[in-house]
Amino acid sequence: MKKILVPTDFSSCAVNALNFAVQTAKFCAVEINLLHVVDRTDSLYSERPDLIQEKYSAVLEEAQEKLDQVKASIAETELVEIRTFLREGEVDEHILQLSEEKGVDLIVMGTFGINGLKDRIWGSKTAGLTGKTSVPVMVIPYEYNWKVPGKILLATSFFEEDRDVLEPITGLTDAFKTTLHAVIFTDEDTADAALFLEHGMNMADYERKLKKQLNTESVVTNHLSGRKFEDTLQDYIKEQDIDILAMITYQRSLWDRIFHPSVTRRMSYHTTIPLLVIPANRKGEE
Repeated sequence: MKKILVPTDFSSCAVNALNFAVQTAKFCAVEINLLHVVDRTDSLYSERPDLIQEKYSAVLEEAQEKLDQVKASIAETELVEIRTFLREGEVDEHILQLSEEKGVDLIVMGTFGINGLKDRIWGSKTAGLTGKTSVPVMVIPYEYNWKVPGKILLATSFFEEDRDVLEPITGLTDAFKTTLHAVIFTDEDTADAALFLEHGMNMADYERKLKKQLNTESVVTNHLSGRKFEDTLQDYIKEQDIDILAMITYQRSLWDRIFHPSVTRRMSYHTTIPLLVIPANRKGEE
């Protein structure tokens, strides 16, 4: 992990995401790119024809000043350098464009979670970002308080062992020296007896493969089952005191028994800890 992109609208929610990126930079040498997009299609401009070009220019100038202030403040207080970018247009479009231009390895963004703001991610146009980007996205809950991660949880219904797919997790475990918990979830309402047996029997072998792939003995595997994925996972997170949740998303075909991007987006509204969403479009494509 060498480059991080943090989109911001300067809200406290976005500031929390930036803080996660800054604290991460203290553990590994990463380049932080801070992006603010001024969206002309926003209702602020479409409903206010009196906001002529001069006032729009003032908005751009104010945004640049805020970016400069954030950059200077972080350099002074955290001793971390960041690069800033100001763009005009659609928010999600520029997030995807800049991530490709700069070759970023991770996008970090904030979420309000379920505390009265269900299904809302700042700048609602970015709500579906986890289903669009080929770059991993780290979603930081609004009320999350930074602490050095000690345990990362990989939750999946598929025994993923591909080195490229697991690379974002490897980067975090190496940087923070964490223990990886890997759980396989079986849905009690839809899975047959054969699938339950398959998942249970393969856990020990999966743990061995993960230890080899990640080059660490700090791996714990468990087989979870339940009727509601989000609740089952939250119970495990609380019981094991997990610090970061990682999920791998696939484009789901008719016969796949693996997580669809929509499942991950739902989880982003429930999680109280950072959620790492890793796209793996190579499997399950129709």
